Amino acid sequence: MRNWVLITGCSTGIGRALVPLCRLAGWGVVATARRLEDLADLPSGEDLRVLALDVTDGDSVAAAAAACADLRLKALVNNAGYGQVGPLELLRPEELRTQFETNVIGLHRVTNAFLPLLRREPGARIVQVASMLGRLSIPLAGAYNASKHAVVALAETLRLEVGREVAVILVEPGAIRTAFRETLARVWGDLPERAQGTPYEQVVAKHLQVRKERAERFALDAEPCARQIVNALNAGRPPRRVVIGKDAFWAAKLKALLPAAWWEWFLRRSYRMD
Repeated sequence: MRNWVLITGCSTGIGRALVPLCRLAGWGVVATARRLEDLADLPSGEDLRVLALDVTDGDSVAAAAAACADLRLKALVNNAGYGQVGPLELLRPEELRTQFETNVIGLHRVTNAFLPLLRREPGARIVQVASMLGRLSIPLAGAYNASKHAVVALAETLRLEVGREVAVILVEPGAIRTAFRETLARVWGDLPERAQGTPYEQVVAKHLQVRKERAERFALDAEPCARQIVNALNAGRPPRRVVIGKDAFWAAKLKALLPAAWWEWFLRRSYRMD
């Protein structure tokens, strides 16, 4: 019988790249997204199910778990999420709350809903997709930084609690190439207007270009990142932590080695905070 993996956030990016790679590796894939139309172009087959799944909606998550009850579900990849941007001083409480509702509460809700199914299968595993920003923080991404720090803490705690039954793999990618301009324009809303007349006006105005330049220099395509996740899914002894990307590796090393003042100077300069 085929082993199945459920993946959240399959409309774009890492989630979308995981679908064909997991199928090629012999997994049956339950591909999920908030809107089924975003999955309509996936090639059909006996090794694919598509489900509408909104991680912020308890009923949606419960329905997805019920729809998988007949499967030999051996893995869960919690990949759904997004990045809220903006200086903390200008960030509205509801924006921070929405960020956590998707990236943290949603991940927790999905994990708890599918744990009973995973416990049925020996060698089952959960992949929690965090970020290198779960170990360090950058300017103008405070909400996202905080959410990914929370994901790291939840993954490490979950491993201590259920790790002998279900392996917990923490994935920490660096920058991944995505449709950044379109995503940022949706997420930051009226932030440029809020920044006018504040010390952040020029920083916010230049932020899009700064992030684009850094993505072009350091970012990985989604597929190489997804390949490393598939390797972790297939490993006989699942790794506890997978750091993906040279930027993620070296940023963690630099933060550990540099004096705090030097590290903060480096980040301010890199993101043109001066």
